[in-house]
Amino acid sequence: MGVSEMQRTLAAHLASQSNLEVVSFQHFDCLLFERGETWKMFLPRSKRLLGGTTQERLVIGDLLAIFEKDLQRLRPPSTRFKFVDFATSIPIANFPSITASSVIIEGVVDPDFFRKIRFLLNGLPDGISEWTATFGEDFLTRSPIDRCVDTVKYLRSQR
Repeated sequence: MGVSEMQRTLAAHLASQSNLEVVSFQHFDCLLFERGETWKMFLPRSKRLLGGTTQERLVIGDLLAIFEKDLQRLRPPSTRFKFVDFATSIPIANFPSITASSVIIEGVVDPDFFRKIRFLLNGLPDGISEWTATFGEDFLTRSPIDRCVDTVKYLRSQR
């Protein structure tokens, strides 16, 4: 099983556990937490626990916010999307409190993990005007790294 296939399998498994919709992109799948002017998603991956067996894994990944206007469907019959830009992409490793609930135990992730992801995504602005009001008029022209740093600082201040 390739990396992309493993990622899609993980996303589907987490979606069924959390009753979330899966959004498929060209190279990965995301769990959709909110659909609106800004789509708020979680791009899950997993990694082996240090010193653990291949079955002992953590869910890692990125919070992903994409403006609906930047989403494009791939040509039919594909149901997948591509995007030309994104508002922000934030590794959840920036929020260590999530790690304890991200362990996959007997194929199941603690429901608290999804609650914590939802809390972070809910803290992000909903519309483009809210993004620029919160982070400045030049936010969307900043580098992806700078946007990530700014949103991490913002989310940490919301706690």
